[in-house]
This record gives sequence, structure tokens and C-alpha cells, in this order.
Amino acid sequence: MIRRILPGLLLSCLLAGRIQAQTASVISEQVVSHRTARPVGNMIGQESGLEQFFSQLDGLRTHHTGVVNILHIGDSHLQADFLTNVLRKNFQYEFGNAGRGLVVPLHVARTNEPHTFKTICDTVWESKRCTFPDQPLPIGIGGVTVRNAHPGRKITVQIRSDSSLGYQFDRVRLFCLRDEHSFDYRILDDSGAVLGTAQASGISDSQSPITVQLPELNDQFTLEPVRTADQQNHATLFGFSLENGQPGVLYHTVGVNGAQYSHYKAATYFAEQTKGLAPNLIVISLGTNEAFAPRLTGDEFYSQIAGLVQSLRKANPEASILLTTPADSFKSYRRRRVPNPKMAEVRETILRYATDHQLPCWDLYGITGPATYWQKKHLIQRDGVHYTRQGYELQGRLLYDALMNSFNQYVANRPR
Repeated sequence: MIRRILPGLLLSCLLAGRIQAQTASVISEQVVSHRTARPVGNMIGQESGLEQFFSQLDGLRTHHTGVVNILHIGDSHLQADFLTNVLRKNFQYEFGNAGRGLVVPLHVARTNEPHTFKTICDTVWESKRCTFPDQPLPIGIGGVTVRNAHPGRKITVQIRSDSSLGYQFDRVRLFCLRDEHSFDYRILDDSGAVLGTAQASGISDSQSPITVQLPELNDQFTLEPVRTADQQNHATLFGFSLENGQPGVLYHTVGVNGAQYSHYKAATYFAEQTKGLAPNLIVISLGTNEAFAPRLTGDEFYSQIAGLVQSLRKANPEASILLTTPADSFKSYRRRRVPNPKMAEVRETILRYATDHQLPCWDLYGITGPATYWQKKHLIQRDGVHYTRQGYELQGRLLYDALMNSFNQYVANRPR
């Protein structure tokens, strides 16, 4: 039987803090989408495309060895990390904590960053988001780039954990532009002592991350660009993966305000650098901003989905790819706010692409219904597009439940 989440009951469970144990009790009888005849429920479509990922998760849980990497790509719905922080913590409670994963210097780039980490600089850095493709800086794994032309200008990264997991790390994977003009780097502790070094200069044929092993676990570090040759003239940084060397899950989030499929496809090093995270699963949660592009046709959007998926597939041929549809939202029309009619077209195009190419797809739009529901439950912000922290955490829990339901079915039905 195809089922649907009962929104009011699920919300009350979340607000009471009992969401972990409520999956079975928040399901209602069979219903259909409010705008189409397609039955919907909190499930993954084409879930057979996740079997390799599920096999890797099962192996991790059974043998307690190795790391499973999940890379979640999105827009402003992900940048604050409320949605993905729920997923990260739940996967790590269940399968093990391998570290915080990807951290992007968003504050250094003068934009908002998650509450679970902080980046600090001692001077202003040049910056660029992937949403401004005409600006000259290249874009890498984080969707945001910062650059400084002066050695000695430092960036400090501090990790904050809002759970019992803890995210101390003893290895840093540094994603930076590597060419003959790049500065090299020193990694310092809070006293200024050198923990490790990274040579980024003199290498022009690789944009893979530089791994620096640290002598002990830390919850912060400072990166200092250093000039070791006359031709070096820039530090260009894309992000850091912070890891602890333990078996478990690394849940990497890339979220950029205003981002669309086309922005990530056009980013110079984005697809190439995803290889450095060795993703077992890539989740793509985009489409909201395309729904506010009035001239974008369904066929053009379909082509943009294909462009990004194909570039990620080329870089990561063994990775599973999961598409998600965005939740509904409002737009302004004649001085009043109405549900955005183009959201339905965006949803249908994502579902059509997933069906055509047998990609797993999670239909958040169909599961949670119209934007008016989010408004009545005070889970959407006043702009009518972004959700409250509770709204995002609800969405994260729904996705985790859908994935785990499919995983448990895979484990129960796999050949023995």
C-alpha cells in the first residue's frame, strides 16, 4: 500500500523531541498528490538504484571498517545545514562517526554559514559564489571560492558540535587551486605551532585534495599561506574535509544561496573535485531557484539536470545518485503571496528525468503538499521560500526515514 505522512502528527512528534521512534506511527492511509494523480508517500522512487550504496552501508555496519561518503548538493535550503545536519547525525549515530566532512569558508566569503562550524580570517579575502559565473575566480567543490594574494593571511576553522558525536579531527583534506603560482600552506594549532604542511605549488595537472595528517585530534586549526618560490602569488581555497580516521559515515554538504543545476555544471572544478570526496551516494536537492526563472522551459530544465548528472557520473562512475524535488513555496503576484505555480512543473521535470534514466528520486514536494500547509504550521519563513529551522529539520528527518526504510527492505530481501 502506498502511504503518506500525516503532517500534523509528524510535526507534533518532532516538536516533542520524539521523532526518532515515530516512523511507524505517523503514516496515514493511501492518498494522492494534491496537484497530480500520482500516488505519493515517504518513499524513494526507483530505489533499486541505491542497492550499491545500501550494500556499502550494510558492510560498514556489519564489519565496522571503512568509510561511506555521502555528498549532498543544493541551494540556500542546504547552506545553513539544518536539513543536512539531521541527516548527518542520524547516519552517524546508526553507522559510525568518521568526522564532520566538508567545511567551506562561507563566513570568509561574507555569506552565512552553519552553526556547527565557524571560519575566521584576519583580513578581507576576495570571494565568489557559483551563482556568479562571469566573475573570474574558479569554483571548486564548495560552490564558493576565496582568494588572497598575500602570504601570511590566515584562515581559522573552528568546529562546534551540537550533539554527543563530537567532531574533533586528525586529518585535513585541503581543496585548493593547485598550479605553479599557488602558495604552499602551513596548518597551525591555536598556539601557532605547526601541525602539518601542504604543498600546492608546482602541480598543474591535478585538482585533487591534499591530505595532511595531524599528530593529534583537534577541534580547530589555522591555515597560513606561505611563499616558498618567487612565482607564487595566490591562495585560492575551495574547502576542507575534516576527518578522524574512524570507520563510519562522512556526510558532506554543499549549499549555495541562489544555486541552480546550471551553476554547478558550469563551475570549473566542481565535478572534478567531487572525486576527492569519493562519494558513495550523491544527493541533488535543487529546483527552487529554477522555479523563479520565468523564461526557463521544462525542456531546458531537463537538459540542465542532465548536464550536472552526467558530469557527476563521469567523475564518480560508481556512485549512486539520488534526486529530490523541492518543497512548495510562495511567490509574489499582484501584491499578494500565492503558491508558485511553476513549482509543479519543476517537480514534474525532475520526476520525469529520474524516471527516464532510472535514477532514485525522493519527491518531497509530493510528500509534504502545498505551501499553505507549511504556512499554517508556522514552518515557513516570511519570505515564503525558506523554511524555519524546525521546517528544515522535519524535511531532513523525512529523507532519513525514507532512505532507512528502503535500506531495511534491501537488507531484509538481499540474497544470503
